[in-house]
Amino acid sequence: QAQIANEAAPALTGDISEAQGNLTAAQAELQRLRDLPSDEAITQAAADLRLREVELRQAQEAYDAVAYAEGLAMSPQAAELQTSTLNYERAQAVYEDATKPAAEAEIAAAQSKVVQAQNALEKLLTGLRPEAESVNKARLKEAEIQVEEAKANLAKAILYVPWNGVVTAVDGAPGVPINNASVTLAKTEPLRFATDNFSERNLADIEVGDEATIYLKSYANTPFPAVIQRIELESTAKDGDTALFTVYFDFNGDDFELRPGMTGRVEINIEPHS
Repeated sequence: QAQIANEAAPALTGDISEAQGNLTAAQAELQRLRDLPSDEAITQAAADLRLREVELRQAQEAYDAVAYAEGLAMSPQAAELQTSTLNYERAQAVYEDATKPAAEAEIAAAQSKVVQAQNALEKLLTGLRPEAESVNKARLKEAEIQVEEAKANLAKAILYVPWNGVVTAVDGAPGVPINNASVTLAKTEPLRFATDNFSERNLADIEVGDEATIYLKSYANTPFPAVIQRIELESTAKDGDTALFTVYFDFNGDDFELRPGMTGRVEINIEPHS
């Protein structure tokens, strides 16, 4: 949306001036290439070549005059001859370049830059064309669809539960597909405590909703008020010939740091039921 709004906004004076300067520079470069070879450049290169030729001839003559001497390679004349030779070769290369016309590929590239500069300036002066506006609307619609699809995919990736809790384990690994991964959640509100050794002898004395007190080993001196949430229908174990049942209690941990798997004991307030 921001990009489309920016394209539809009126052009700034500075942007127009910059575009005009770019067009002028591109046109000048194209004209320079078309004018090659340049008479002025040829004249200058030829003059420099003649000068370097004279210097080379003079250096050769000076070198020839001492050619019989020992240690010739270390003489000033030898060094001057080498320098003059290099200068002449460079001047000759410059002259050859000056006499060549521009390559067709160079002219084509320069023409392309002129067209690009003209289009950029025209776009700034005329604003957004109707066909471009239609394209932008289509782009915006497509982007909105992609956003909605991304939101839908994100919603599918979120796991919702009907109570507050924490993730205690994730059966997965980085880089491995999560199609078959599993997540272990621990319910934190309300907290639930289970005792699996409640004797059948006292089963008739309790019912769901009865009050109890939980003492956890981590907080031995802190009583946690609780209520019976559920009593298992079937026995879960036996103590000799006595059946044992599992009883579940809901309680509030307040601000204590309680973790799944903590152990303790529970005291149930048994009162006669009417």
